[in-house]
Amino acid sequence: MKIALYIEDGLEQIVLTPEGEAEQNLLARLQDDTRDITIRRGGFYACMGGWVRHREAPESTMIVMRRKVAA
Repeated sequence: MKIALYIEDGLEQIVLTPEGEAEQNLLARLQDDTRDITIRRGGFYACMGGWVRHREAPESTMIVMRRKVAA
């Protein structure tokens, strides 16, 4: 994934450019209205159990997508 920040004359833009099929599919889900999307701040780190954990810290900004629950 290529990520660019574009800032000019009051416009602030984050550009996400996929480099493979998995990244294309992920970005498509940003627009297909099947996910609730939120912006969060925090940090991630690998743990001994072999997965990634989240901790509250300001190091990262995350776009969090969760499947919408049918009403």
